Amino acid sequence: MDGVLFYWITWMAWVSSTFLMKKNNERLYLSILFLVTIILSPYYVEVGDIKINNSIIPILFFCIKEISKRPKRQVFYMLICILTISLAYCSFLMFELYDPVWLFFNRNLMLGAALIYVTLMLLKDFRLRLVGLLVGAIQGDILYGIIINNVNFSYEIGSFVFLDVIAISFCFIFVWSSLEHLLHHVDVLVQKNTKEKHG
Repeated sequence: MDGVLFYWITWMAWVSSTFLMKKNNERLYLSILFLVTIILSPYYVEVGDIKINNSIIPILFFCIKEISKRPKRQVFYMLICILTISLAYCSFLMFELYDPVWLFFNRNLMLGAALIYVTLMLLKDFRLRLVGLLVGAIQGDILYGIIINNVNFSYEIGSFVFLDVIAISFCFIFVWSSLEHLLHHVDVLVQKNTKEKHG
């Protein structure tokens, strides 16, 4: 059933931000974001012939707010990365449309893996990875939706299938970045102990 992974991962993220994070404004914003995204996910808005899921609106708003805090040079680089991720997403869907045979196992996992790979290669900062992934995927879905609707096919931008894919990708990048952070701390401790022994 489409949307199950999205709900499961988003609820876990909401519980983590609400009960495990330190009490500050960031915790409040994240808790509101996850909750509003869940609440809005069953509802769509129609722009002409195109249906857009309301849940992508608070995600975009939060991500743009996060990008705006960065220096101009970093913002410019982020825009290039986001464009690359969105083109990768849209290209995958176009290949799937014209030649679905090459999808040799679960489509959502393959799409998620492609997004994760591109994001990890382009961005090193944890927050920017998440922002780049989300905005890039949403832009890619919008671009694909416009292309599909122009050839008279029905497509829902931000559908539950899309939300499942970005939830999987979001979860994997969170785990990957956490492991990187942990390994960095272990490396620092090992180097510190080595210096103390030889010092």
